[in-house]
Formats: sequence, structure tokens, C-alpha cells
Amino acid sequence: MKLLKIIFVLVILFACIFCLISFLKPIPYANSCGEDNLYRYRMGIYQIDTNIIQEKKLGGLLCFAGIKHIRCPHEMAIQRDKMLAQAIDSTNKSLKWRFLKNDLWINKNGDIGLKEKIAIGNEGVTFVDSYLTKMGFNTEEPLNAIIDTSTFQKLNNAFYKDKKHIYRYYAMAYGGSFSTFEEADHATFVALGDCYAKDKRHIYENRRGILDHVDYKTFKVKSTVVGCFAKDKNGYLSWDDRITGEDLADEYVKRAISELDK
Repeated sequence: MKLLKIIFVLVILFACIFCLISFLKPIPYANSCGEDNLYRYRMGIYQIDTNIIQEKKLGGLLCFAGIKHIRCPHEMAIQRDKMLAQAIDSTNKSLKWRFLKNDLWINKNGDIGLKEKIAIGNEGVTFVDSYLTKMGFNTEEPLNAIIDTSTFQKLNNAFYKDKKHIYRYYAMAYGGSFSTFEEADHATFVALGDCYAKDKRHIYENRRGILDHVDYKTFKVKSTVVGCFAKDKNGYLSWDDRITGEDLADEYVKRAISELDK
């Protein structure tokens, strides 16, 4: 019994000394996440950036004592993103969005929106449905005030048209923009496959807009080509860039060029 008391006292004494040392000096700590700069410090687990002298508490006393493991920061971020995604999905369900036509949806309040998929959080692994109900980056005039739904049609992956306007959707990971495409001549504007369009004056690429470095008369695309490729008398394009150098030897590119040359 006396020996057990001595052992108990020594354990308590060791724990007190360990805690005292950790208050004065961070003690390296390792977890299964492979996170850097983790330390037992001030009765908790801290991540300390020594380059800018910044610290962030990740766990409390139970983690400090080794009873409980800290959660990996990236796991916490993913969980937070999932909770946010669930909240957005719940809001969308409450608005009872239903398909209208050509990527347009309408909710129970009569608002129309262009449906898109957006990423949530820095990890970019969680996606939710979102609806652009206003022009621009969902911050300007309501789509209801601009779009004529009876004549609205989708031309390709980026361009849309109604009796008054040409529209362009500019996709981005965390939410795109939808706006009138003022550069286009409405009467003569037509799509050229999924990635390009033209009117009587210009060739357009979905994201860049006017392609001022292509030959209008000889510009061509083919429906049998997989991907965004085109050709004119001066060579070949991928999206809005000329294909040159080593890219010409890429097998995927070579297949596209072969189709364009037929």
C-alpha cells in the first residue's frame, strides 16, 4: 500500500512538472493527420507558426493529456463545408425550385434563376446546386426584369438568347456570373459548337469573348471533335489559345486536329 502511494505521488509530481514545463515551453506533439507545428502547450494542443509567431488552439485538456485526439483541421473544414452545403440544400428545398426551360428554374415565389453547381469551402470537394436569380454575380437586376422566358433559348455551354438580348454565363468554381453580352450582334449571332460563337463581325470564345487573332472567313469547328478546338488558315486553337510547340504532339490534341482536317 505504501509503495502504491509513493507511485501515485510520483505520477502526480511528474504530471505537475510536465504541465509546468508545457506552460513555459511548447512540447512537440504528433497526430495521425501529419499536421505541422503541433505542440502540447498551456494545458492544450496548439498549432504554432514560428515564422510569424502565431498560434491557434486545436484541443483542450483531454487532448493535452492524450485521452482525446484532436481532429485534423482539414477534416473539420470538410465537416463545416458539408454542414453549409446541407443548409443551402435545405433552403433550396424550401423554395421549391422546379425546372422551367433551358437551364432556367422557377421557385415558389416566382423568381427565375439560372441553375449552376458551385463549390463550398477551400477543399473544393463539396458541391451544391445554386441559382443565379440576379444579373452579374447575383448582385444586380433580377432575371425576371430582363429575360423574356417565352423566347429564351440555350445556344451552347455559355451563350443564351431571347428576343431582345444575347446572354453569357461565365462559369466559376464558387459561383459564376450571368450578363447581357453587349458585344454581339443580336440578329446574326449563332453558336459554333459548345465553345465558340459568331455574328456578322466577330468570332467569340465562351470565356474570352471576341477572338481578334483569328481569321473570320476560315474559322471552323466540327461537332465530331471532343473538347474545345477550332481551326483557321493560320493554325489550330484550343479554347482561345493557339496550339504551338510541344502541345501539337499531344495525342489528345492530335486526334482533334485530325478531325478538324477532314
